[in-house]
Amino acid sequence: MGVRMPGSTSRLFDPKVVSDLIEVEKMPIQSAQGRKDKIVKERDEFKKLQDLVGTLETSLGKLKTSTDFKRLKAESTHPDILDASIVGPTIPGNYEFEVRGMSRAQKELAYGFPDKDETPVGFGYMRIEREGQDDMEVTIEPGAKLQDVATAINAQEGGVKAMVINTKYKPDPYRLMVLSEKSGEEAKIKIDEDTTFLEFKEQVRGRNLDVLFEDVPVTDEGNELKELVGGVVFNAKKAEPGTRVNVNITHDIDGTVENIKGFITGYNAVAKFVNTEFQVDPQTQKAGILASDGTIKAVIRTLQGVLQKNSGDKGKFQSLADIGITTNPKSGELVMDDTKVKKALTDDYDSVANLFVRTEKSSGIAGGMADSIKGLKDAGNGMIKSRAKSLETLIKGQDEQITRKQAEFAHKEESIKRRFTALEGNLSGMKAQGDFLAQKFGGAAD
Repeated sequence: MGVRMPGSTSRLFDPKVVSDLIEVEKMPIQSAQGRKDKIVKERDEFKKLQDLVGTLETSLGKLKTSTDFKRLKAESTHPDILDASIVGPTIPGNYEFEVRGMSRAQKELAYGFPDKDETPVGFGYMRIEREGQDDMEVTIEPGAKLQDVATAINAQEGGVKAMVINTKYKPDPYRLMVLSEKSGEEAKIKIDEDTTFLEFKEQVRGRNLDVLFEDVPVTDEGNELKELVGGVVFNAKKAEPGTRVNVNITHDIDGTVENIKGFITGYNAVAKFVNTEFQVDPQTQKAGILASDGTIKAVIRTLQGVLQKNSGDKGKFQSLADIGITTNPKSGELVMDDTKVKKALTDDYDSVANLFVRTEKSSGIAGGMADSIKGLKDAGNGMIKSRAKSLETLIKGQDEQITRKQAEFAHKEESIKRRFTALEGNLSGMKAQGDFLAQKFGGAAD
């Protein structure tokens, strides 16, 4: 239980004297809290820089190696017949196809029934022979209907599936279709309906894809050619014998430009942040929170240093300026001329790539900047990591100091109140004696 504020009820002295003394004792805590608040603001502002550098690093991931930089796209002259998608590293090229036959699964179709869920189909066992696998046996219970058979087949998950179709040809429109889940010649199925009323007749024989590739016959069980050209999947859509389809694997210039733009945007965000920190606010006449922090200067200088490096390659383009990317002398931000960059990529894609990617002769702008950022963020001696850690340590130190001073203050506050409570008691006693004497001798106590 705390001691009440002395003087508040006795009116022997102004309780504000006690309050003022307590407030004085609070000042070290308030000073420590003020220092902590300032460091927290610096920490939070520095976190913004960390995030911006992280975003820049992510954008460099699309440019720093030859595989990252060299975006490719596939264009087909007849995408409705055959198209392609890039799935891995590959090289530009033009390929000719003729789709002569599509792969398809084998299907078995039973003779018709008047309905799917009323007429019994007999009972016994159905054996389904599957190419390359053990036979699958399906039990047909007495009273089973067409839909029951389909459900029993599907329940076994044996690489075949069944469905009831409605042909709408009366009097027996409902038929059971069983088909292989795989396509191609190797996906054959054969059905022995045994003692049931089901009778199957082959409807579609399984077959493989039949394609001419550069006049060389190629085939596959499915309608995708995944191993024909490394890094490319060709997808056959329909057979069109006699029609030649050309698929061109070429550089995706628009996609590459977007990746370069991502790098420009990421770099400029860092440059703008640093510049803003050093600008003086005309109203407060103060610069940014981190203006006195040498780390942010070191970060931007490190990144700027990478931009000044040449490719080290004997290609057509030796610097960013050669392809249409210049530096604003006032802000330090990069300015990109999209038209010039596209033209440079069209004229000599590999030379532009060598400006950014790591090669035997150079780390490249993207590769070098990625390395620099990695160094800045290094847990051991990276400037960004060290400064962030330092700020957290300072905050922790202030928290410990505040906790210690709060404990000291609590003790001092109690002591002040007790001393003034004792003083109040003494004053009350003296006042009582004065009142007694005044009454005794007929006077009034002052």
